[in-house]
Amino acid sequence: MAYATIKYGSSGSSVKELQKKLNENGYNLAVDGRFGSATRSAVKDYQKKQGLAVDGIVGKNTWSSLLGTTVTPGTTGTTGKQVLSGVSDETSDRLAALEQGYQPSDEVQAAQALRESLSATKPGDYTSTFDEELQRLYRQLTAQGGFSYDPEQDAAYQTYARLYQQGGEAAMADTLGQAAALTGGYGSSYAQTAAQQSYNQYMQQLAALLPELEQQALARHQAEGKALQDKYEAALDAQAQEKAAWEQAYEAWLAELERSDEGYQDAYQRDFDQYKLLLDYFADKAKQEQKASDGRKANSGKTQTGEKKQESLSSAAAESLQRAMGNYLKAGNEAAAVALAEQYASRMTPAQKKRFVQLFEKHGAAWGV
Repeated sequence: MAYATIKYGSSGSSVKELQKKLNENGYNLAVDGRFGSATRSAVKDYQKKQGLAVDGIVGKNTWSSLLGTTVTPGTTGTTGKQVLSGVSDETSDRLAALEQGYQPSDEVQAAQALRESLSATKPGDYTSTFDEELQRLYRQLTAQGGFSYDPEQDAAYQTYARLYQQGGEAAMADTLGQAAALTGGYGSSYAQTAAQQSYNQYMQQLAALLPELEQQALARHQAEGKALQDKYEAALDAQAQEKAAWEQAYEAWLAELERSDEGYQDAYQRDFDQYKLLLDYFADKAKQEQKASDGRKANSGKTQTGEKKQESLSSAAAESLQRAMGNYLKAGNEAAAVALAEQYASRMTPAQKKRFVQLFEKHGAAWGV
């Protein structure tokens, strides 16, 4: 029995059968018919253990492994070329090749390579570059505390205090001097009292400044607090913008991943439908040739010996490969890009080779063929 290709988000009886088969292989999944993250993880683990392509998608090869059969939808699957009487060499060879099972085309393989390359460009987990600054500003805000006024800790008050003290002392000395001149140079209690009063007047003036100095200190405290708060809020805004940019980049990556997955599925389906069409065509042609020949060998005289000439890389496959290599190069994984280029180098046209070389040069890398 052949099952449809299923993946993350699929549901239905095929998914239930998948979950049953996975459980038979040591997994512990709920057989609910929903292809969620747990099922996908189990599929990837199974594919890895079986040496299959680890993509989390259950297609022909994964179904074949799970079911323990060679699954070739629409065929019974044969090994080697059948000898068919009354069938031409060309038809017999084509039918024998097709009956070996579906082989993905360049377009399908390139689409798969593109999908796999996107893992190299996945944005990392978000990490704020403002955490340290925000913590520092928060500590400063909490350390500032409420306002309290201590003249001894106020630089402005201390400046005024020195000035008024100096003025008071000068006034005291002047008053004492004037009194001494009036008494012929002799001091008196009157002179002392007058001098002290002159000094006290300056100190009273200093005391009168205290409310104003306290208001100035309060204004400075409030301004400093507001400046810290503004810096803290600005850092929060910058962090929010940074995170929004990361989220936008991550969503764009997810969208690209989804597009590449859809591109792969479409390419696979077109390719597989074409394979089935050709299989049916040559199977029918073989029957028609057998019927027409009445069992006699219909040898065309042409042979299929020797290696089949390799076809050039299609433009669609080349475009997918170029995007895949670009993803690896952007991520700094030059080795993966080179490996992918080397894999298809013998199939590239001169124009394609030139374009790929230019792609490497654009990213400061080198690849020559």
